[in-house]
Amino acid sequence: MKQHIPRILLTLLGLVLMTWGTVTPMVGLFGETTDAKVLSVRRQLGERNEALPDRYTHVISYRFTLPNRQSIEGFSYVLGTSFSVATNHAPGLVKVRYLPLIPQINTLEKQAYPNLEHLIVLAVGYLLAFGLWRKKKPKQGRRRAGKAKTKEDKRNA
Repeated sequence: MKQHIPRILLTLLGLVLMTWGTVTPMVGLFGETTDAKVLSVRRQLGERNEALPDRYTHVISYRFTLPNRQSIEGFSYVLGTSFSVATNHAPGLVKVRYLPLIPQINTLEKQAYPNLEHLIVLAVGYLLAFGLWRKKKPKQGRRRAGKAKTKEDKRNA
């Protein structure tokens, strides 16, 4: 049983990645757009170890109100400079997309539309969930007409 635990955990991780890789683009394609009030912007850790200097990871927390007056909160990770994050909208507001049936599934508008990142995450999730565990067919080598000598045959000779 212990040998199956890593396999189960990697399969679950793969299923989560596949879900994220399909649901997030669906929010962009089929979701509704609304304005959300920024609750907080928090910088995480230090400068990213990348070729481009002065890039930091920020967490934007926001709240938006549905047409039925229900309030939903969400957050998203964004790259920015050491001092600020560009929101490309009115000060204190961000554009958010959400699924009307499940508004708890939401993201910033600029992150919602399908892109290469979603496809890569979907492919990696598939490999973790299913691709690594397929049984490989044994390769059949070329058969020779003669019988191969074994160690016992060599000793007797």
